[in-house]
Amino acid sequence: MKSVQSNRSTGRSDRPARRLGDRDIVMWLMIAMLVVAALIGGASREDSLAQPAIRLAMPLFLAGIVLAGRPFAWRELSGPLALLGLLALLMTAMLIPLPPEVWTNLPGRDLIEPAAPLAGMPQPWRPWAISPPLAQNALLALIPPACLLIGAGFLTAHQRAALASLFLVLTVASAVLGVMQLATGAGGALRWYAITNPQAGVGFFANRNHQALFLSMGLPLFGYWALREGASRANRSMRLWVAGFGALLLIVAMLTTGSRAGLVLGVIALVGTAAIHAATAKRLLGRLRPLMRWAILGGFLGAVLLLGAMVLLSPQAQSINRLFGLDASADLRITALPTMLKIAATYFPAGTGFGGFEPVFRAAEPFAFLSRQYVNEAHNDFLQLVIEGGLAGLIILALALIWTAKTAWRLVTPRDGVDDAILLGRTGLLIAIMIAAASVVDYPVRTPLIMISLVLAFVWMALPRSQARTA
Repeated sequence: MKSVQSNRSTGRSDRPARRLGDRDIVMWLMIAMLVVAALIGGASREDSLAQPAIRLAMPLFLAGIVLAGRPFAWRELSGPLALLGLLALLMTAMLIPLPPEVWTNLPGRDLIEPAAPLAGMPQPWRPWAISPPLAQNALLALIPPACLLIGAGFLTAHQRAALASLFLVLTVASAVLGVMQLATGAGGALRWYAITNPQAGVGFFANRNHQALFLSMGLPLFGYWALREGASRANRSMRLWVAGFGALLLIVAMLTTGSRAGLVLGVIALVGTAAIHAATAKRLLGRLRPLMRWAILGGFLGAVLLLGAMVLLSPQAQSINRLFGLDASADLRITALPTMLKIAATYFPAGTGFGGFEPVFRAAEPFAFLSRQYVNEAHNDFLQLVIEGGLAGLIILALALIWTAKTAWRLVTPRDGVDDAILLGRTGLLIAIMIAAASVVDYPVRTPLIMISLVLAFVWMALPRSQARTA
C-alpha cells in the first residue's frame, strides 16, 4: 500500500488536493449575491440605473446555484416562500386587464373613467393597478429577495448560519464607507447614487435612514458572533473585544447619518441584544472574581457615558441635532398623513395597485403642499400597503405576522434548550422587528439590500427547525 507522505525534495504533498464541492460553489455564489446586493442594492427609486443591474445579476447567480444540482430544502423555508409567492401572485393579478364594467366599479376610478368618453373612445380594458408601469416595477423588485430566498434553500443549515458573519462584515464595511464619505465631502467619488443625502454618511445606500437601519442590524449580529455557544472559550475574550470596538464603530457611524429614526433603532438593537444574550453574559460574569466583574461593568458604563458625551458635543452628530430641532408642523410626512388616510379610505378595499401611491397622492394633494419638497412614498409602509394593496395586501400582511408570531414563540420557548440556532433565530427575529419599526416612519423594504436583509432574517428564524431535521 502506498503511504501518503510529503515529498521533501519538492516541498509538495502527495495528499490529493481538496476538490471544490457543489456545496462550496453554492456558498460562494450566495456570497457573491450578497456582495453585489450591497454594492448596487442601496437605492429605492425606480429610475435608478442600479435597479435593472441588480435584477439582472441576481438571476444569473441563482442559475449557477440551481445548476449545481443540490437538493432544495423547500419545507424548511415553506413559510417565507409561500408569503413571497402570494405577494408575487397579487402583483401579477393587478397587471391583468379587466373588462370596463368591472374596472369602472373599482373604488377611486371615477377620476380616470371620464378620460375615454372625453376622447370619443369606448372604455378600454384596464388593469387593476392605476399605474401599470409602476406596478410592473414593483413586481420586478421582488427578483433580488426571491433569488436570495431560493438560493438559501440549496444551502445546508450550517451554511445559512455562516451567512451571518458575512452580513456582519457588510454592515461594518458600510459604516467605514459612510465615515469616508463624510471625510471626502458631498461630491466625493464614494457616493455612487445621483439622488442621495450629500451631507450624511450613507454607506452603501442612497438614503441615510436606510443606512442607519442597516448599521443597527450589525449590533445584534456582533452579539451573536461574540457570545454564541459554539465559539471556543480560548478566543471568547478576543471576540468580545472585537465586538465591543465594532459596536462602537457602528454606533458612531449611525449617529453621523443624521437619521432620527436611527437613534430609536439603535436603542432597540442594544436592548434586544442584551435580552437575547442576558443568560450567557450573566454566566460569563459569574465566573469572574467580584473585583473583575465590577471593573468590567464599570468600564462598560463609563464607555457608554463617554461616548454619549462625545456624541452630544460633536458637530457631526447630525441625528442628535435633528432630533432636538424636530418641528412636527414642518415635517411633510406628518402634515400629509390626513391626506394619506383619506386616500386609503377612498380606494379601499381594492387599493390603487402596487406603485400607485405617488400618482394618486399627486391627484389628491392639497395646494398648500405644493413646494420644492415632494412626497414619493407614504413614509409608512404599512399605510402604503393598505393604499396600494387594499384588503388583499392586508391579508398577506396578516399571514406574515401569524408566521412570525408562531416562529417567535418557538424561538422564545425552545423545547430542547438554547443553542446557536436558537440564538441566531432570535437575532433574525430582532432584525425583523427593527425593519418593521423602521417601516412605520419610512420605506426601507423598497430598497433591494433591506429586502434581502429581511429575507435573511426569516431564513435565520427558520434555522432551528432546519437544524433539528438535519441532526
